[in-house]
Amino acid sequence: MSRRTRSLAVIAAGLAFLSGGAATAASTPSLTTPVNITKDDLNPGRTYSSPNFAVDPTDPQIIVGAFAELRTRRCGLVRTTDGGETWTRIDPAQSSPSPSSYPNCNSNPRGTFQAQPAFGRNGNLYMALNGWDTQDGGVGGNPSIIVSKSTNLGDTWTPVVARDNRGKTGEQQEADRPVTGIAVDRKSGGTDIVYVGASRRSPGFSGNNALPNQPIVIVSTDGGKTFGEPINLAESAYNDAGARSDAFKSTTTTVATPGTTTTTAIPGSRADKQDQQANFGGFGPSMAVDDKGTVYAAWPATYANLNPRPSNVLFISKSTDRGKTWTTSPITPYDFKNGSFLTVVWSPKGGPEGTLHAVSDGFEDPTIAGYTDIYYYRSTDGGKTWSPRKNVTDDDPKQVFGQVYPNIAVAPDGRVDIAFFDTRNDPGTRGNDVYYTSSPDNGTTWSANRRISDQLIDRKIGVFANNADVNAPPGLAATKAFTVVAWDDTRNGDAVGQAQDLYSAAVQYSEVGGGSSSAAKVALAGVVGLLIVGLALLAVSMISRRNAPAGTATLPDKASKAKTKV
Repeated sequence: MSRRTRSLAVIAAGLAFLSGGAATAASTPSLTTPVNITKDDLNPGRTYSSPNFAVDPTDPQIIVGAFAELRTRRCGLVRTTDGGETWTRIDPAQSSPSPSSYPNCNSNPRGTFQAQPAFGRNGNLYMALNGWDTQDGGVGGNPSIIVSKSTNLGDTWTPVVARDNRGKTGEQQEADRPVTGIAVDRKSGGTDIVYVGASRRSPGFSGNNALPNQPIVIVSTDGGKTFGEPINLAESAYNDAGARSDAFKSTTTTVATPGTTTTTAIPGSRADKQDQQANFGGFGPSMAVDDKGTVYAAWPATYANLNPRPSNVLFISKSTDRGKTWTTSPITPYDFKNGSFLTVVWSPKGGPEGTLHAVSDGFEDPTIAGYTDIYYYRSTDGGKTWSPRKNVTDDDPKQVFGQVYPNIAVAPDGRVDIAFFDTRNDPGTRGNDVYYTSSPDNGTTWSANRRISDQLIDRKIGVFANNADVNAPPGLAATKAFTVVAWDDTRNGDAVGQAQDLYSAAVQYSEVGGGSSSAAKVALAGVVGLLIVGLALLAVSMISRRNAPAGTATLPDKASKAKTKV
Protein backbone atom coordinates (compact mmCIF):
# COMPACT_ATOMS: atom_id res chain seq x y z
CA MET A 1 0.00 0.00 0.00
CA SER A 2 1.40 3.44 -1.01
CA ARG A 3 1.89 6.23 1.51
CA ARG A 4 -0.85 8.20 -0.23
CA THR A 5 -3.31 5.31 0.09
CA ARG A 6 -2.41 4.81 3.72
CA SER A 7 -2.86 8.53 4.42
CA LEU A 8 -6.26 8.58 2.77
CA ALA A 9 -7.24 5.49 4.73
CA VAL A 10 -6.23 7.16 7.99
CA ILE A 11 -8.21 10.28 7.09
CA ALA A 12 -11.26 8.23 6.13
CA ALA A 13 -11.01 6.29 9.37
CA GLY A 14 -10.80 9.55 11.33
CA LEU A 15 -13.87 10.94 9.63
CA ALA A 16 -15.72 7.68 10.15
CA PHE A 17 -14.70 7.70 13.81
CA LEU A 18 -16.05 11.21 14.27
CA SER A 19 -19.33 10.52 12.50
CA GLY A 20 -19.71 7.16 14.22
CA GLY A 21 -18.83 8.69 17.58
CA ALA A 22 -21.45 11.37 17.10
CA ALA A 23 -24.05 8.73 16.28
CA THR A 24 -23.04 6.68 19.30
CA ALA A 25 -23.22 9.71 21.57
CA ALA A 26 -26.73 10.42 20.31
CA SER A 27 -27.97 6.85 20.81
CA THR A 28 -26.26 5.87 24.08
CA PRO A 29 -27.95 7.48 27.10
CA SER A 30 -25.74 9.73 29.18
CA LEU A 31 -26.31 10.80 32.77
CA THR A 32 -26.24 14.42 33.86
CA THR A 33 -24.80 15.66 37.13
CA PRO A 34 -27.46 15.81 39.86
CA VAL A 35 -28.84 19.25 40.68
CA ASN A 36 -30.37 20.49 43.93
CA ILE A 37 -33.98 21.39 43.15
CA THR A 38 -34.62 23.00 46.54
CA LYS A 39 -31.34 24.88 46.95
CA ASP A 40 -33.17 28.16 47.57
CA ASP A 41 -34.59 26.84 50.89
CA LEU A 42 -31.97 27.43 53.59
CA ASN A 43 -34.00 26.40 56.64
CA PRO A 44 -31.88 23.78 58.45
CA GLY A 45 -34.99 21.78 59.34
CA ARG A 46 -36.35 21.49 55.79
CA THR A 47 -37.67 18.04 55.01
CA TYR A 48 -38.88 17.45 51.46
CA SER A 49 -40.57 14.30 50.23
CA SER A 50 -39.80 12.88 46.79
CA PRO A 51 -41.50 14.86 44.02
CA ASN A 52 -44.20 13.21 41.96
CA PHE A 53 -43.82 14.30 38.32
CA ALA A 54 -46.15 15.07 35.44
CA VAL A 55 -44.99 16.00 31.92
CA ASP A 56 -46.84 18.62 29.88
CA PRO A 57 -48.34 16.66 26.94
CA THR A 58 -47.81 19.64 24.61
CA ASP A 59 -44.19 20.39 25.60
CA PRO A 60 -41.90 17.72 27.08
CA GLN A 61 -39.52 20.41 28.33
CA ILE A 62 -42.16 21.39 30.91
CA ILE A 63 -42.26 19.09 33.92
CA VAL A 64 -43.95 19.75 37.25
CA GLY A 65 -43.38 17.94 40.52
CA ALA A 66 -45.71 17.82 43.53
CA PHE A 67 -43.95 17.66 46.89
CA ALA A 68 -44.68 17.87 50.59
CA GLU A 69 -42.46 19.86 52.94
CA LEU A 70 -42.94 17.71 56.02
CA ARG A 71 -41.70 20.33 58.48
CA THR A 72 -44.52 22.70 57.53
CA ARG A 73 -46.92 19.90 56.45
CA ARG A 74 -47.69 21.81 53.25
CA CYS A 75 -47.70 20.59 49.65
CA GLY A 76 -46.31 22.63 46.80
CA LEU A 77 -44.90 22.47 43.29
CA VAL A 78 -41.53 22.52 41.59
CA ARG A 79 -41.32 23.02 37.83
CA THR A 80 -38.85 23.15 35.01
CA THR A 81 -39.36 24.59 31.53
CA ASP A 82 -35.99 23.40 30.15
CA GLY A 83 -36.14 19.65 30.72
CA GLY A 84 -34.67 19.68 34.22
CA GLU A 85 -31.63 21.92 33.70
CA THR A 86 -33.10 24.53 36.06
CA TRP A 87 -35.97 24.40 38.55
CA THR A 88 -38.35 26.82 40.21
CA ARG A 89 -39.83 26.02 43.60
CA ILE A 90 -43.24 27.58 44.15
CA ASP A 91 -43.49 28.24 47.88
CA PRO A 92 -46.78 26.89 49.30
CA ALA A 93 -46.91 29.97 51.50
CA GLN A 94 -47.25 32.04 48.31
CA SER A 95 -49.29 29.69 46.13
CA SER A 96 -50.87 26.68 47.80
CA PRO A 97 -52.97 23.94 46.18
CA SER A 98 -54.73 23.57 49.55
CA PRO A 99 -57.64 25.76 50.69
CA SER A 100 -56.93 27.88 53.75
CA SER A 101 -59.41 25.87 55.83
CA TYR A 102 -57.60 22.57 54.98
CA PRO A 103 -53.97 23.76 54.90
CA ASN A 104 -52.11 20.54 55.77
CA CYS A 105 -51.50 17.82 53.21
CA ASN A 106 -49.11 15.27 54.67
CA SER A 107 -50.58 11.89 55.54
CA ASN A 108 -47.48 10.10 56.82
CA PRO A 109 -47.68 7.25 54.32
CA ARG A 110 -45.01 4.69 53.62
CA GLY A 111 -43.94 4.17 50.04
CA THR A 112 -46.33 6.57 48.31
CA PHE A 113 -46.30 10.17 47.16
CA GLN A 114 -47.95 12.86 49.26
CA ALA A 115 -49.63 14.52 46.25
CA GLN A 116 -50.67 13.44 42.75
CA PRO A 117 -50.28 15.82 39.74
CA ALA A 118 -51.67 15.37 36.22
CA PHE A 119 -52.18 17.51 33.13
CA GLY A 120 -55.54 17.92 31.45
CA ARG A 121 -56.42 19.61 28.18
CA ASN A 122 -55.84 23.29 27.34
CA GLY A 123 -52.98 23.67 29.83
CA ASN A 124 -55.02 22.58 32.86
CA LEU A 125 -52.94 21.17 35.70
CA TYR A 126 -54.54 19.19 38.52
CA MET A 127 -53.20 18.14 41.91
CA ALA A 128 -54.93 15.66 44.24
CA LEU A 129 -53.86 15.62 47.88
CA ASN A 130 -55.11 15.25 51.43
CA GLY A 131 -56.41 18.21 53.38
CA TRP A 132 -56.81 18.67 57.12
CA ASP A 133 -56.39 21.04 60.04
CA THR A 134 -55.99 20.61 63.79
CA GLN A 135 -59.77 20.38 64.27
CA ASP A 136 -59.74 17.21 62.13
CA GLY A 137 -57.61 15.35 64.64
CA GLY A 138 -54.37 15.50 62.72
CA VAL A 139 -53.10 12.93 60.27
CA GLY A 140 -54.87 10.08 62.05
CA GLY A 141 -58.20 11.86 62.26
CA ASN A 142 -60.51 12.80 59.39
CA PRO A 143 -58.35 13.96 56.47
CA SER A 144 -60.35 14.98 53.42
CA ILE A 145 -59.47 14.85 49.70
CA ILE A 146 -58.59 18.08 47.92
CA VAL A 147 -58.37 18.44 44.14
CA SER A 148 -56.84 21.69 42.97
CA LYS A 149 -56.69 23.13 39.46
CA SER A 150 -54.21 25.57 37.92
CA THR A 151 -54.22 27.17 34.48
CA ASN A 152 -50.75 28.76 34.87
CA LEU A 153 -48.45 25.89 35.90
CA GLY A 154 -49.03 26.37 39.61
CA ASP A 155 -48.67 30.13 39.96
CA THR A 156 -52.24 30.15 41.28
CA TRP A 157 -54.67 27.39 42.26
CA THR A 158 -58.42 26.86 42.51
CA PRO A 159 -58.94 24.14 45.16
CA VAL A 160 -62.05 22.01 45.63
CA VAL A 161 -62.87 19.85 48.65
CA ALA A 162 -63.59 16.73 46.61
CA ARG A 163 -64.39 14.51 49.61
CA ASP A 164 -65.23 16.33 52.84
CA ASN A 165 -64.77 14.22 55.99
CA ARG A 166 -64.72 17.06 58.51
CA GLY A 167 -66.92 16.47 61.56
CA LYS A 168 -67.62 12.79 60.91
CA THR A 169 -67.65 10.67 64.08
CA GLY A 170 -68.26 7.10 65.17
CA GLU A 171 -68.90 4.65 62.37
CA GLN A 172 -69.19 7.58 59.96
CA GLN A 173 -65.57 8.60 60.58
CA GLU A 174 -63.62 8.39 57.34
CA ALA A 175 -59.90 8.90 56.81
CA ASP A 176 -59.18 8.93 53.08
CA ARG A 177 -55.41 8.79 53.20
CA PRO A 178 -53.14 8.68 51.40
CA VAL A 179 -54.27 9.90 48.01
CA THR A 180 -52.56 7.37 45.75
CA GLY A 181 -53.40 8.13 42.14
CA ILE A 182 -54.83 10.53 39.59
CA ALA A 183 -55.72 10.11 35.92
CA VAL A 184 -57.25 12.69 33.59
CA ASP A 185 -59.18 11.77 30.45
CA ARG A 186 -58.30 14.63 28.08
CA LYS A 187 -60.05 13.23 25.02
CA SER A 188 -63.57 12.10 25.94
CA GLY A 189 -66.38 14.64 25.92
CA GLY A 190 -65.95 18.38 26.06
CA THR A 191 -64.15 18.72 29.38
CA ASP A 192 -61.59 16.87 31.48
CA ILE A 193 -62.74 13.76 33.36
CA VAL A 194 -60.72 13.47 36.57
CA TYR A 195 -60.23 10.20 38.48
CA VAL A 196 -58.65 10.22 41.94
CA GLY A 197 -57.68 7.13 43.94
CA ALA A 198 -57.17 6.92 47.71
CA SER A 199 -57.00 4.47 50.59
CA ARG A 200 -60.05 4.75 52.84
CA ARG A 201 -59.70 3.89 56.52
CA SER A 202 -62.70 3.46 58.83
CA PRO A 203 -61.45 3.95 62.41
CA GLY A 204 -65.02 3.79 63.79
CA PHE A 205 -64.95 0.02 63.27
CA SER A 206 -62.50 -1.96 65.39
CA GLY A 207 -61.87 -5.26 67.13
CA ASN A 208 -63.88 -8.18 65.79
CA ASN A 209 -65.76 -5.84 63.46
CA ALA A 210 -62.82 -3.93 62.01
CA LEU A 211 -62.94 -2.92 58.38
CA PRO A 212 -59.85 -3.28 56.19
CA ASN A 213 -58.46 -0.40 54.15
CA GLN A 214 -60.55 0.09 51.04
CA PRO A 215 -59.32 1.14 47.57
CA ILE A 216 -61.63 3.99 46.59
CA VAL A 217 -62.03 6.16 43.49
CA ILE A 218 -63.84 9.48 43.18
CA VAL A 219 -64.76 10.88 39.76
CA SER A 220 -65.39 14.33 38.31
CA THR A 221 -66.99 14.67 34.87
CA ASP A 222 -66.94 18.48 34.87
CA GLY A 223 -63.25 19.30 34.89
CA GLY A 224 -62.71 18.93 38.63
CA LYS A 225 -65.50 21.24 39.80
CA THR A 226 -67.52 18.53 41.56
CA PHE A 227 -66.92 14.89 42.50
CA GLY A 228 -69.21 11.93 43.06
CA GLU A 229 -69.37 9.53 46.00
CA PRO A 230 -66.41 7.17 46.56
CA ILE A 231 -66.50 3.79 44.84
CA ASN A 232 -64.99 0.87 46.77
CA LEU A 233 -63.16 -1.22 44.19
CA ALA A 234 -62.82 -4.17 46.56
CA GLU A 235 -66.56 -4.80 46.21
CA SER A 236 -66.12 -5.55 42.51
CA ALA A 237 -63.36 -8.03 43.39
CA TYR A 238 -64.89 -9.84 46.36
CA ASN A 239 -68.67 -9.72 46.02
CA ASP A 240 -68.33 -13.09 44.33
CA ALA A 241 -68.05 -16.03 46.76
CA GLY A 242 -65.70 -17.80 44.36
CA ALA A 243 -63.20 -14.94 44.58
CA ARG A 244 -63.27 -15.11 48.38
CA SER A 245 -62.79 -18.88 48.17
CA ASP A 246 -59.63 -18.37 46.12
CA ALA A 247 -58.31 -16.08 48.84
CA PHE A 248 -59.06 -18.55 51.64
CA LYS A 249 -57.26 -21.32 49.72
CA SER A 250 -54.08 -19.22 49.76
CA THR A 251 -53.71 -19.07 53.55
CA THR A 252 -50.98 -20.80 55.50
CA THR A 253 -51.19 -22.27 58.96
CA THR A 254 -48.66 -21.33 61.63
CA VAL A 255 -48.09 -22.98 65.00
CA ALA A 256 -48.50 -20.69 68.01
CA THR A 257 -45.38 -20.14 70.08
CA PRO A 258 -45.38 -21.39 73.70
CA GLY A 259 -47.10 -19.04 76.12
CA THR A 260 -49.32 -17.36 73.55
CA THR A 261 -53.07 -17.27 73.89
CA THR A 262 -55.78 -17.33 71.31
CA THR A 263 -58.93 -15.27 71.29
CA THR A 264 -62.41 -16.41 70.36
CA ALA A 265 -64.33 -14.26 67.91
CA ILE A 266 -67.51 -12.65 69.20
CA PRO A 267 -70.47 -14.59 67.81
CA GLY A 268 -72.07 -12.80 64.91
CA SER A 269 -69.10 -10.46 64.36
CA ARG A 270 -67.15 -10.11 61.14
CA ALA A 271 -64.34 -12.11 62.71
CA ASP A 272 -66.85 -14.87 63.47
CA LYS A 273 -68.36 -14.81 59.96
CA GLN A 274 -65.20 -14.47 57.92
CA ASP A 275 -66.63 -15.30 54.51
CA GLN A 276 -68.12 -11.90 53.70
CA GLN A 277 -67.07 -9.11 51.37
CA ALA A 278 -66.59 -6.59 54.21
CA ASN A 279 -63.48 -8.46 55.41
CA PHE A 280 -61.74 -7.96 52.07
CA GLY A 281 -60.21 -4.65 51.06
CA GLY A 282 -57.18 -3.12 49.49
CA PHE A 283 -54.76 -0.24 49.55
CA GLY A 284 -55.23 2.90 47.48
CA PRO A 285 -55.11 2.42 43.69
CA SER A 286 -52.71 3.77 41.09
CA MET A 287 -54.66 5.27 38.17
CA ALA A 288 -54.23 5.30 34.37
CA VAL A 289 -56.47 6.10 31.40
CA ASP A 290 -56.14 5.06 27.76
CA ASP A 291 -56.90 6.96 24.54
CA LYS A 292 -60.43 5.51 24.36
CA GLY A 293 -61.39 6.80 27.81
CA THR A 294 -61.10 3.44 29.60
CA VAL A 295 -59.77 4.02 33.10
CA TYR A 296 -57.68 1.52 35.05
CA ALA A 297 -56.94 1.25 38.77
CA ALA A 298 -54.24 -1.10 40.08
CA TRP A 299 -54.25 -2.01 43.77
CA PRO A 300 -52.99 -4.64 46.23
CA ALA A 301 -55.46 -6.53 48.41
CA THR A 302 -55.57 -6.47 52.19
CA TYR A 303 -57.83 -8.07 54.79
CA ALA A 304 -59.38 -7.74 58.25
CA ASN A 305 -60.64 -10.33 60.74
CA LEU A 306 -59.20 -13.23 58.73
CA ASN A 307 -57.12 -15.79 60.61
CA PRO A 308 -55.10 -17.32 59.04
CA ARG A 309 -54.52 -14.43 56.71
CA PRO A 310 -54.72 -15.02 52.93
CA SER A 311 -51.63 -14.35 50.85
CA ASN A 312 -51.08 -11.21 48.79
CA VAL A 313 -52.61 -10.54 45.39
CA LEU A 314 -52.50 -7.59 42.99
CA PHE A 315 -55.65 -6.48 41.13
CA ILE A 316 -56.57 -4.32 38.15
CA SER A 317 -60.00 -2.65 38.08
CA LYS A 318 -61.42 -1.26 34.85
CA SER A 319 -64.26 1.06 33.87
CA THR A 320 -65.50 1.91 30.39
CA ASP A 321 -68.39 4.17 31.49
CA ARG A 322 -66.59 7.03 33.24
CA GLY A 323 -66.33 5.23 36.56
CA LYS A 324 -69.98 4.27 36.98
CA THR A 325 -69.30 0.53 36.99
CA TRP A 326 -66.09 -1.46 37.45
CA THR A 327 -64.84 -4.96 36.72
CA THR A 328 -61.85 -6.37 38.58
CA SER A 329 -59.46 -9.18 37.75
CA PRO A 330 -56.13 -10.35 39.21
CA ILE A 331 -52.75 -9.25 37.91
CA THR A 332 -51.03 -11.99 39.90
CA PRO A 333 -51.97 -15.28 41.54
CA TYR A 334 -52.30 -15.28 45.33
CA ASP A 335 -48.76 -15.55 46.67
CA PHE A 336 -46.87 -14.35 49.74
CA LYS A 337 -44.10 -13.33 47.35
CA ASN A 338 -46.24 -10.45 46.06
CA GLY A 339 -45.54 -6.98 47.44
CA SER A 340 -47.86 -4.12 48.34
CA PHE A 341 -46.51 -1.05 46.50
CA LEU A 342 -47.98 -1.00 43.01
CA THR A 343 -47.98 1.53 40.14
CA VAL A 344 -49.55 1.24 36.68
CA VAL A 345 -49.17 3.29 33.48
CA TRP A 346 -50.66 2.90 30.01
CA SER A 347 -48.99 3.20 26.60
CA PRO A 348 -50.58 3.20 23.13
CA LYS A 349 -47.76 0.92 21.93
CA GLY A 350 -47.92 -2.85 21.80
CA GLY A 351 -51.17 -3.60 20.00
CA PRO A 352 -54.73 -2.40 19.31
CA GLU A 353 -55.44 -1.97 23.04
CA GLY A 354 -52.04 -0.54 23.89
CA THR A 355 -50.10 -1.86 26.87
CA LEU A 356 -50.58 -1.65 30.61
CA HIS A 357 -47.24 -1.60 32.41
CA ALA A 358 -47.15 -2.26 36.15
CA VAL A 359 -44.35 -2.39 38.70
CA SER A 360 -44.33 -3.56 42.30
CA ASP A 361 -42.01 -4.66 45.05
CA GLY A 362 -41.91 -8.35 45.90
CA PHE A 363 -39.95 -11.19 47.42
CA GLU A 364 -37.86 -14.09 46.24
CA ASP A 365 -37.92 -15.45 49.79
CA PRO A 366 -40.57 -13.87 52.07
CA THR A 367 -38.96 -15.41 55.15
CA ILE A 368 -35.93 -13.10 54.85
CA ALA A 369 -36.68 -9.66 56.28
CA GLY A 370 -35.74 -6.75 54.03
CA TYR A 371 -34.96 -8.94 51.02
CA THR A 372 -37.14 -7.31 48.37
CA ASP A 373 -36.79 -6.95 44.62
CA ILE A 374 -38.59 -5.01 41.89
CA TYR A 375 -41.00 -6.84 39.56
CA TYR A 376 -42.56 -5.84 36.26
CA TYR A 377 -45.90 -6.98 34.80
CA ARG A 378 -47.44 -6.37 31.35
CA SER A 379 -50.86 -6.68 29.73
CA THR A 380 -51.57 -6.09 26.03
CA ASP A 381 -55.27 -7.01 26.13
CA GLY A 382 -56.72 -4.35 28.40
CA GLY A 383 -55.89 -6.09 31.67
CA LYS A 384 -57.53 -9.45 30.89
CA THR A 385 -54.24 -11.36 31.09
CA TRP A 386 -50.81 -10.47 32.41
CA SER A 387 -47.28 -11.67 31.83
CA PRO A 388 -45.55 -13.57 34.64
CA ARG A 389 -43.65 -11.25 36.93
CA LYS A 390 -40.14 -10.31 35.81
CA ASN A 391 -37.42 -9.32 38.28
CA VAL A 392 -35.77 -6.22 36.78
CA THR A 393 -33.01 -5.94 39.41
CA ASP A 394 -29.56 -7.29 38.59
CA ASP A 395 -27.67 -7.21 41.91
CA ASP A 396 -26.09 -10.37 43.29
CA PRO A 397 -28.95 -12.38 44.85
CA LYS A 398 -26.50 -14.00 47.26
CA GLN A 399 -25.92 -10.62 48.91
CA VAL A 400 -29.60 -10.26 49.92
CA PHE A 401 -29.83 -6.53 49.17
CA GLY A 402 -33.16 -4.75 49.31
CA GLN A 403 -34.82 -2.76 46.52
CA VAL A 404 -37.94 -0.81 47.46
CA TYR A 405 -40.56 1.72 46.34
CA PRO A 406 -40.47 1.45 42.54
CA ASN A 407 -41.91 3.97 40.11
CA ILE A 408 -42.70 3.49 36.41
CA ALA A 409 -43.22 5.83 33.46
CA VAL A 410 -43.53 5.45 29.71
CA ALA A 411 -42.13 7.80 27.05
CA PRO A 412 -44.12 8.82 23.94
CA ASP A 413 -41.97 6.50 21.79
CA GLY A 414 -42.87 3.52 24.00
CA ARG A 415 -39.69 3.30 26.08
CA VAL A 416 -40.56 2.08 29.59
CA ASP A 417 -38.60 3.42 32.56
CA ILE A 418 -38.41 2.14 36.14
CA ALA A 419 -36.63 3.78 39.08
CA PHE A 420 -36.31 2.51 42.65
CA PHE A 421 -34.30 2.81 45.86
CA ASP A 422 -31.51 0.25 46.27
CA THR A 423 -29.22 -0.77 49.15
CA ARG A 424 -26.57 -2.63 47.11
CA ASN A 425 -23.92 0.03 47.88
CA ASP A 426 -24.74 0.32 51.58
CA PRO A 427 -21.77 -0.76 53.70
CA GLY A 428 -24.06 -1.24 56.70
CA THR A 429 -24.59 2.40 57.65
CA ARG A 430 -28.27 2.48 56.60
CA GLY A 431 -28.24 4.23 53.28
CA ASN A 432 -29.55 3.72 49.77
CA ASP A 433 -29.18 4.91 46.18
CA VAL A 434 -31.52 5.53 43.28
CA TYR A 435 -31.25 3.02 40.44
CA TYR A 436 -32.84 3.00 36.99
CA THR A 437 -33.59 0.53 34.23
CA SER A 438 -35.39 0.90 30.90
CA SER A 439 -36.95 -1.22 28.19
CA PRO A 440 -36.84 -0.22 24.49
CA ASP A 441 -39.15 -3.05 23.37
CA ASN A 442 -42.37 -2.61 25.35
CA GLY A 443 -41.14 -4.42 28.43
CA THR A 444 -39.67 -7.52 26.78
CA THR A 445 -36.06 -6.84 27.74
CA TRP A 446 -34.52 -4.47 30.27
CA SER A 447 -31.24 -2.61 30.47
CA ALA A 448 -28.64 -3.14 33.15
CA ASN A 449 -29.47 -1.31 36.36
CA ARG A 450 -27.86 2.11 36.42
CA ARG A 451 -26.99 4.14 39.49
CA ILE A 452 -28.56 7.62 39.23
CA SER A 453 -27.65 9.17 42.58
CA ASP A 454 -23.98 10.19 42.73
CA GLN A 455 -23.49 9.38 46.41
CA LEU A 456 -25.08 7.16 49.02
CA ILE A 457 -28.11 8.77 50.67
CA ASP A 458 -27.64 8.69 54.45
CA ARG A 459 -30.97 7.55 55.88
CA LYS A 460 -29.94 8.18 59.48
CA ILE A 461 -30.82 11.77 58.57
CA GLY A 462 -34.32 12.82 57.60
CA VAL A 463 -37.54 10.83 57.86
CA PHE A 464 -37.02 7.89 55.49
CA ALA A 465 -37.78 5.00 57.91
CA ASN A 466 -36.02 7.03 60.63
CA ASN A 467 -38.50 7.01 63.52
CA ALA A 468 -41.04 8.41 61.08
CA ASP A 469 -41.20 5.96 58.16
CA VAL A 470 -42.32 8.65 55.72
CA ASN A 471 -40.99 7.92 52.25
CA ALA A 472 -41.95 7.80 48.60
CA PRO A 473 -40.62 6.36 45.34
CA PRO A 474 -38.22 8.37 43.18
CA GLY A 475 -39.94 10.87 40.90
CA LEU A 476 -39.89 9.82 37.25
CA ALA A 477 -40.69 11.88 34.13
CA ALA A 478 -40.20 10.09 30.79
CA THR A 479 -39.93 11.90 27.46
CA LYS A 480 -38.58 10.67 24.13
CA ALA A 481 -35.34 12.63 24.50
CA PHE A 482 -34.67 12.14 28.20
CA THR A 483 -35.96 10.88 31.53
CA VAL A 484 -35.75 13.00 34.65
CA VAL A 485 -35.31 11.11 37.92
CA ALA A 486 -35.63 12.88 41.30
CA TRP A 487 -35.38 11.84 44.93
CA ASP A 488 -35.19 13.07 48.52
CA ASP A 489 -31.54 13.46 49.54
CA THR A 490 -29.90 14.16 52.92
CA ARG A 491 -26.38 15.16 51.79
CA ASN A 492 -26.85 18.69 53.11
CA GLY A 493 -28.17 17.61 56.51
CA ASP A 494 -26.69 16.32 59.72
CA ALA A 495 -27.88 14.90 63.03
CA VAL A 496 -28.83 18.41 64.15
CA GLY A 497 -30.23 20.02 61.00
CA GLN A 498 -31.85 16.88 59.53
CA ALA A 499 -32.14 18.69 56.19
CA GLN A 500 -33.69 16.68 53.37
CA ASP A 501 -33.56 18.24 49.89
CA LEU A 502 -34.77 17.26 46.44
CA TYR A 503 -32.20 16.30 43.79
CA SER A 504 -32.69 15.37 40.15
CA ALA A 505 -30.63 14.00 37.27
CA ALA A 506 -31.48 13.21 33.66
CA VAL A 507 -30.87 10.07 31.65
CA GLN A 508 -30.35 11.69 28.26
CA TYR A 509 -31.21 9.82 25.08
CA SER A 510 -30.68 12.71 22.68
CA GLU A 511 -29.21 16.20 22.61
CA VAL A 512 -32.55 17.88 23.29
CA GLY A 513 -33.25 18.88 26.87
CA GLY A 514 -32.51 17.37 30.23
CA GLY A 515 -28.74 17.40 29.91
CA SER A 516 -25.87 19.64 28.98
CA SER A 517 -26.50 23.35 28.73
CA SER A 518 -27.17 24.95 25.35
CA ALA A 519 -23.79 26.64 25.43
CA ALA A 520 -22.07 23.33 26.07
CA LYS A 521 -23.94 21.72 23.18
CA VAL A 522 -22.95 24.54 20.83
CA ALA A 523 -19.35 24.32 21.97
CA LEU A 524 -19.29 20.57 21.46
CA ALA A 525 -20.75 20.93 17.98
CA GLY A 526 -18.12 23.57 17.18
CA VAL A 527 -15.28 21.33 18.32
CA VAL A 528 -16.53 18.42 16.23
CA GLY A 529 -16.98 20.74 13.24
CA LEU A 530 -13.45 22.12 13.55
CA LEU A 531 -12.01 18.62 13.78
CA ILE A 532 -13.82 17.56 10.63
CA VAL A 533 -12.75 20.70 8.74
CA GLY A 534 -9.18 20.22 9.95
CA LEU A 535 -9.08 16.63 8.74
CA ALA A 536 -10.51 17.69 5.39
CA LEU A 537 -7.84 20.40 4.96
CA LEU A 538 -5.19 17.91 5.97
CA ALA A 539 -6.47 15.54 3.30
CA VAL A 540 -6.27 18.25 0.62
CA SER A 541 -2.76 19.20 1.72
CA MET A 542 -1.47 15.63 1.72
CA ILE A 543 -3.00 14.88 -1.69
CA SER A 544 -1.46 18.06 -3.13
CA ARG A 545 1.93 17.18 -1.75
CA ARG A 546 1.71 13.67 -3.22
CA ASN A 547 0.83 15.10 -6.66
CA ALA A 548 3.60 17.74 -6.75
CA PRO A 549 6.79 16.92 -8.75
CA ALA A 550 9.74 15.86 -6.64
CA GLY A 551 11.87 18.73 -5.33
CA THR A 552 9.17 21.43 -5.80
CA ALA A 553 7.01 23.19 -3.26
CA THR A 554 3.26 23.46 -3.47
CA LEU A 555 2.44 27.19 -3.79
CA PRO A 556 -0.96 28.92 -3.68
CA ASP A 557 -2.38 29.91 -7.06
CA LYS A 558 -3.06 33.55 -8.06
CA ALA A 559 -6.62 33.47 -6.80
CA SER A 560 -5.43 32.25 -3.42
CA LYS A 561 -2.79 34.99 -3.33
CA ALA A 562 -5.43 37.58 -4.15
CA LYS A 563 -7.67 36.31 -1.36
CA THR A 564 -4.77 36.43 1.04
CA LYS A 565 -4.17 40.12 0.27
CA VAL A 566 -7.78 41.13 0.88
